[in-house]
Amino acid sequence: MKTHSFYILLLAVCISNSACKKFLDVKPLDKLSGNVFWQSRSDVESFTSDQYANLRNKFTSTSFIPATGELRSGYILPTILNNSNSVAEKNIRLVYTQFAANNLKTNTGVLSSTQAWNGLGFDSITKWYEFYSVIQGANILYERVNNGVPGLSGDDKKRYQAEAVFLRCLTYFFMVRLYGDVPYYTKAYQQAPLPREKAVSVINQCIADLKANLDDLPLVYPDPALRAVRATKGAALDLLMNMNMWNAGFDSGNKLKYYQQTADLGSELIGSNVYQLLPLDNFSEVMKGRSNEGIFEFNQSINYESAPNFRAFFGEMMLRYPNKNSGTDNSSSHAYFRADYLLRLYPAGIADKRKDLWFDNSMFSQDGNFQLLKFKGNLASNQSSPEWGLIIFRFAEAILLRAEALAELGGQDAEAIKMLNMIRRRAVAPEYVGIGGQDLKNAIFNERCKELMGEGHLYFDLIRTGRILNPQWTLNPLSADQFARGGWTWPIDVSALYNNPYMKLNEYWQ
Repeated sequence: MKTHSFYILLLAVCISNSACKKFLDVKPLDKLSGNVFWQSRSDVESFTSDQYANLRNKFTSTSFIPATGELRSGYILPTILNNSNSVAEKNIRLVYTQFAANNLKTNTGVLSSTQAWNGLGFDSITKWYEFYSVIQGANILYERVNNGVPGLSGDDKKRYQAEAVFLRCLTYFFMVRLYGDVPYYTKAYQQAPLPREKAVSVINQCIADLKANLDDLPLVYPDPALRAVRATKGAALDLLMNMNMWNAGFDSGNKLKYYQQTADLGSELIGSNVYQLLPLDNFSEVMKGRSNEGIFEFNQSINYESAPNFRAFFGEMMLRYPNKNSGTDNSSSHAYFRADYLLRLYPAGIADKRKDLWFDNSMFSQDGNFQLLKFKGNLASNQSSPEWGLIIFRFAEAILLRAEALAELGGQDAEAIKMLNMIRRRAVAPEYVGIGGQDLKNAIFNERCKELMGEGHLYFDLIRTGRILNPQWTLNPLSADQFARGGWTWPIDVSALYNNPYMKLNEYWQ
């Protein structure tokens, strides 16, 4: 009998029973049991690397970033093509048609069950057990290191434990943004089923855990190959900023506290002098990864990987020949941004180097001629898709998040404008000279839309700022009732109910 525990808490039982399906993809067995593993620093390093790889594999198992962070905004439309052979792409188009029709839920209930979503290729998003595999692995790493490993120095012990906490908190952050309330645990080899815990509480516990381990993470690693792809103090600061800003949108009674913490954390990150904004002419370095602008990312290279492990989905879907080597000169891009959205971000006659470098002359084309060139710089002549890292946090994103927090605090508009203009100067765009208040907040939001386009932030920004309720900011607005019932979440696969009497699925999708 297969055991489908929603958060893989019956691991110990499954280890002893070969008939059980192991959902914690942390293997081989000796890494868990400790019988012949956990005997050296190299064992700890190997296990730690596995956890980063497990989370990366979750993100690359489907078109995760564009599907969850971009498409639901309503500003991306598919090009109806006959020359596409990408099943994932066709599924995105089909689901997006439903998105635009009725806020992800049709009157006939076509998408009201997780089975329907899974049939459309989104089972990797609706199923959360891979996330809990990473969390379980992080908890095991923390415990085993705490128990002592031969050859591990005191500083190494602290760093590996801090990395475990970072990975756990990053995973919970993504889960909360996808599902809302989630079961929360930090105990290794957890077996007892747990109910879903309020998302605000989960994030607050993550904030406390990460802050307690913050100073045990390095500012930089001696090995440049580890830059931005392993947890650093800067990555933890950025994650803390994002968690605080998320809670500010759901815990209104304490929002000023969250804004102030974000502003302070951003000041510390900027003051570390570890990161810099690269010239836009060198932006392909940022997208490829391990740049001085990168804070945390998952590296991938087409030289060493192939599908499905290598994913260039968003960069590929908005390119066409010759920037995508499809072997034909009449190919088209498979999706495009709506012209009215781009005109809002880039008004006619207003200079912005991003407009010049990230789009071609067909910027406002509403068909297969559209191209977003932001990701095209890393395309070799023998590749069919551009090469880019899975960028989670980068310096420009952190600067704009601090600007947003300062603008929300009130009385700190001058500093918020300073942050905003750091990004605008890099883009050779006119500096903001307007008033504070809502005008400034809107300007910062639009700047995030421009700067982070295609990197998976847009839909989550709409949710946490409440703009998802306003048709001025999205073509797929939710009503207050829909939002309260979890219309902004993703469905949770029914496997979460197995072996857990406390589990409930998201109300909106039932």
